[in-house]
Amino acid sequence: MNNSQIRYEIFLKVAELGNITLAADALSYTQSGVSHAIAAMEREAGCTLFHRSKTGVTLTENGRQLLPLVQELVNKQHSLDQAMDALSNRVAGTLRVGSFTSFTALWIAKLIQDFTKQFPEVKIELTNGVYRDIEDGITEGRLDCGFLSSIENDPLDFMPLFDDPMMVILSPKHALAKAEALPLHDLKKYPFISQFQGSNHDMQQVLKKAKIRPKTKYTLDDDISVMGMVAQDEGIALVPEMMIETCAFDLAAIPLDPPQHRTIGLATLPIKETTLLVRTFIAFCKSYDFQL
Repeated sequence: MNNSQIRYEIFLKVAELGNITLAADALSYTQSGVSHAIAAMEREAGCTLFHRSKTGVTLTENGRQLLPLVQELVNKQHSLDQAMDALSNRVAGTLRVGSFTSFTALWIAKLIQDFTKQFPEVKIELTNGVYRDIEDGITEGRLDCGFLSSIENDPLDFMPLFDDPMMVILSPKHALAKAEALPLHDLKKYPFISQFQGSNHDMQQVLKKAKIRPKTKYTLDDDISVMGMVAQDEGIALVPEMMIETCAFDLAAIPLDPPQHRTIGLATLPIKETTLLVRTFIAFCKSYDFQL
């Protein structure tokens, strides 16, 4: 990778994170190295690309105009690098993978270790985010693939990997805490704790399909806040089992009747547009044992 390519990668990461220190950590560079790269790029452009403040950095208008062009250039270089490796059937290069919090916490480290042990010339760059961030990243070429819950009416290809049961979580003090299951339509009988739109896709899919409108008591920002309020007996919530495995709260968890689940899988561009490296990762994930 030449100096210009390095600068472009740094520019994109700083723009994404809005912080030079975080960008340096993410790219395994020094903070001064990232600062010098941005300064060099600004000298080359003849203008300021970032506003600096005590809280971080934001793109200037010039920086915003440059962003999609730099992203396109980096995407093309990334595709070229993978295509060159594919000419000799060499599984190598950088694979940019998107993941969401509970999958990252339970699976991603072991998965990466096992994959790179088998294919040591591969480097994996991981981006964590909500489903929409991952879908956009793949569509826009910033990610090669991403782990998601099942997607509908989307141009991406989706390969199912395993089902993750949806569970009702309650305080151990709750009258239903020791129940074997909760009838699906009984969800609307109890104070309900939800998440804001965009972070509650799996829950909303279940409620929408069953045409249920729960008695929402609180709508919170994130899973941890939801589980914390449930642990304090402020209401019940509907979450995937995999999420419960990552929390430290004292909770009771019971299945729904009839059982509900989300399907976890790997999303990519249409398979005919993917590279050898991506197809190899797909095959690896398809054969992987995702048993808790």
